[in-house]
This record gives sequence, C-alpha cells and structure tokens, in this order.
Amino acid sequence: MKKILVCMILILCVSVPAAFSQFRFEIGVSAPITVGAFDSETSGFADVGSLLDEVGILPIPNLALLLQLDAGPLKLGAGIKAWTALVVSAGYPIAQAEISLGALSIDASLGGYFFAFYSVPNTFGFETMEILIPDLSVWLGIGKKNAFRIGGGAMGFIPASFDLTTIPYIAYAGLKVVL
Repeated sequence: MKKILVCMILILCVSVPAAFSQFRFEIGVSAPITVGAFDSETSGFADVGSLLDEVGILPIPNLALLLQLDAGPLKLGAGIKAWTALVVSAGYPIAQAEISLGALSIDASLGGYFFAFYSVPNTFGFETMEILIPDLSVWLGIGKKNAFRIGGGAMGFIPASFDLTTIPYIAYAGLKVVL
C-alpha cells in the first residue's frame, strides 16, 4: 500500500506542473560587446577587449527549448540552451526565470555543468565541466505578442566550487524570437 501511495504522489508531482506548463522556443543571435573579468581582491573589472578588437563583433546564433510555468508576469522554466559557431556547437541545461513588465522583460538563468558538444568533423559527446553560467538580460518586445525581442545582457562563468576571486564575463547585445 505504501508503494502505491508513493507512486501516486510521484506521478502527481510530475504531471500536475506539466499540465499547467507550456513549451517555449527561443531562437536568436547575440554579439559580444565586451569581454572581461571581475577581480574580487581589487573589486575591479579587467577588460579583455583586445580579443574583440582583433576578432571584431561576431554574431553567435543560439537557441533554447524550455518547459515553462506561466504564473502571470513571472515565468519559470527549465530546459536546454545551445550556442553555435557553425562549425562547433555546445548545449547545456538551464533554469530560467522571466519577469514581464509589458513589452519589457527581464530574464535570469543559470545553467552549465553538463555540456553536450558537436563539431563539423563529426566529433560529438558529453562532458562534465565544473562551470556554472549565470545570465542576466533585459529585452524589449516588439510586435503584437512581443515575440520579436531586442536587448542585451551579461553572462558570467563561475566555477562550481564557487571560488569567486576572478569571474570572467561577456556583455552582449542581441535579437531573438520567442515562440
């Protein structure tokens, strides 16, 4: 009897949130504006902009697929985000929260640790890396349903050990379509 009760509770825990959730698909392009690192010992930002000076602004396509719970202006989701440089692609799991204030939306996500990768000479696999990727961005929706968005944000790279002495970051501008 206890096993049946535990199974019923587990089924309810999985099916009830799924019944009130919806899939969200994002496809976009982001271009790094600045690359740097925050040093907690000096409480300063070190700019690594020479990399961008040499390479230039390079748009990087990305996409995300999330199962999202819509709670009015607050949306919570979990899914997968992928970035591609056309010959090399990488994806990782994320958890996302979005606050919608009319046409303006603020997205915060945290992902990483498990990565899937693929490169053109048919090299693919899964890798565990001790890196978490927080991302905070602000988007302005355009159109009737605010599906087309323009905005920007910043993402960091934090070791899973939470050693916060030096945190590399990338600030970016971007366009995306949210379906």
